[in-house]
Amino acid sequence: MSEFLQRIFPAQPRVILTFLILSVNVVFAQKAKDFSVVIEDLASRLENAHMSVQPLRLAIVPFGNTQSNTSNRFGDYITESIIGKLNPGKYKIFERKRLDAILREDELMLSDLMLPEAAQKLGKLVPIDALFSGTYTKLKTYIDVSARLIDVTSGEILVSFSGRIKMTKNLKILFPLNEPRAPDNSMTISLKPPPPKADPVSTKSMEEICKDRVREFELRLSDLSTEERIKSVTHEAMSVPFDNQCGRLHYDVIYYFTRYKITRPEYESFLLSTLDTIALPTLDERAYSIVKFMERDSVIDDREWKVGLNVMTKVGDYSLSSYIGYLIGKTNSPEQEIHDRIDAYFNLAASHKIGLPTAISINQAFFELMEGLRYHNRVYQPYAYEKYGSRVILDTRSASQMYSELATMYKEEDRPAEKTKIINWLADFFNSHSDEKTGEHLFDLALSSQSTNNDDRNKKIQVEFPLADLNLLVGRCKDRFSEYAMKVPYKSQQEDRINFCIAYGIPIPGVIPTLNEADAILRGSDLEKQFDVMKMLVQMGSRPKPLESSLIALFSKRSLEDKEMMTEIQVLAIKTLGNIKTAQLSAINFMVSKLKSYNNESDVSAAALVQIGKPSVGRLIDALNSTTLQDGGVRYKIVVILGMIGPAAKAADPSLRKLLSQTTNSDIKYAIEAALDRFR
Repeated sequence: MSEFLQRIFPAQPRVILTFLILSVNVVFAQKAKDFSVVIEDLASRLENAHMSVQPLRLAIVPFGNTQSNTSNRFGDYITESIIGKLNPGKYKIFERKRLDAILREDELMLSDLMLPEAAQKLGKLVPIDALFSGTYTKLKTYIDVSARLIDVTSGEILVSFSGRIKMTKNLKILFPLNEPRAPDNSMTISLKPPPPKADPVSTKSMEEICKDRVREFELRLSDLSTEERIKSVTHEAMSVPFDNQCGRLHYDVIYYFTRYKITRPEYESFLLSTLDTIALPTLDERAYSIVKFMERDSVIDDREWKVGLNVMTKVGDYSLSSYIGYLIGKTNSPEQEIHDRIDAYFNLAASHKIGLPTAISINQAFFELMEGLRYHNRVYQPYAYEKYGSRVILDTRSASQMYSELATMYKEEDRPAEKTKIINWLADFFNSHSDEKTGEHLFDLALSSQSTNNDDRNKKIQVEFPLADLNLLVGRCKDRFSEYAMKVPYKSQQEDRINFCIAYGIPIPGVIPTLNEADAILRGSDLEKQFDVMKMLVQMGSRPKPLESSLIALFSKRSLEDKEMMTEIQVLAIKTLGNIKTAQLSAINFMVSKLKSYNNESDVSAAALVQIGKPSVGRLIDALNSTTLQDGGVRYKIVVILGMIGPAAKAADPSLRKLLSQTTNSDIKYAIEAALDRFR
């Protein structure tokens, strides 16, 4: 910052000092504002930070709690609120579920992501341009929040924000009752006399007793070398209730038993009994720890399932998917048992029996289920979708979630029959629902199937999105592709969509003509329209075959007004005739005649003749036989073309051997020998 100020005020150090002092005073004098005001301010700063017409690929992580790692409900809430305020035309938000998985896999802490180097590391793992992260600190009457928008390529901090949110009754429910709170340094004046002081010795003694006991017990856990020691530790632990005071020693027991794969049925029963008494799991870290411990062997027995399901009826926030993951998604239970447990969960949700303080919606119940099942490599997601997906009420937000689930499920599925089933579900989704994002989703999916310049990536694409499935999607959603092709504000995106529609034979009224409309334009005199049509026909592969005669007729046309455009149209006609493998002698003669030139027409004609193959061989032999010593360039081109055609050009063998015995040009000799090798 000092270097920045010096560049602005090189001769005014006092001004700089005054500026810094005022800046500090502003920070410390900041007043607490309503939650909505702070969110609007944050969203506005993000909007103003990105002025490009192209949307920025942005990852937004939950705000981290600076005081505790046990709960982050407020962090999730503030993050979702910011996302809801952002203009989708400015930012393209990276999928939250995929981001969470990467953060877990690479052990990246939320608080660390405020650092440019951590943001740059994340930028190497996911396809994003920028990262928005933040932290919060809960105080008595307000919550301090800090946030940064960081360029993941350069590490530059694009936006830095600090704010203060008023604590309200509604916000208090987002914080666990036992969560530590930072001291409030704000000045308070009380007119009431202070309450009588509690006996410090008594309070301290209780705290010290618990601390000493937990510390002593941890030392005992460091030696579990015999069955007798394990048994002794287990029974001593069970003599201490698993509360949030002295009972914190159970967190150490859970850690050691999990790490060293120690199984004690009596202790597991003790934990289940404790779990069954927890009234508010979302506010009590014991619940999540116990459920996670239950799954450590990938088996959830009937009693564990019964108690776990009861816990889920009291969970209504974003952590529900984690409970589902441990109780269903990560287990190795038989398929039918998994299906039965999915049904039991959803039947409770449909009966409004899951969630506190109020029951969660069917939509949330479904998406939490789908996220939880992701822990099992999505094997059971198709069952859940097929049985319960139709119960989701689709709006813009839920439709985006549904698309994301289906698209990710499809790409990660490796069973061909299941992939085809899911692509049909995607087609059903696009044909039955429409909102402002449907077109973006449809084309994002389709364009993700297109080849890139990376061979390794192309191999992965072929596995993720087989051509047969893409053709199925196009066939079923052709009208949707046509409808959404032009509904995008940026020209580059329009061009991508138009090119895709051209490649897959999808008409766009007024943009991509039918073959009959194209034929009429080619027979007319409007060069600009002919040029636009020809650019499209080139991309259509062999489909313009019915226009063969009209394409050939372009070779005889001339233009006094725009010779260059007429030449470009004819070059595109050569490409198209090569794509359709024309056998018309007049077209082949025109292409062969262009080999004598040294421009783009010559190169395009050579490529087209190779595509045409055998029908062009006779004319190429005639042209080769009529060349003279001065036609070295043409001879070389013809020999190369015949060699590229391969065995289908074997009729040229005598002519090539004759030329080989006559020519002294080393390049031509080499090309002839290579061509003769191809004929064998």
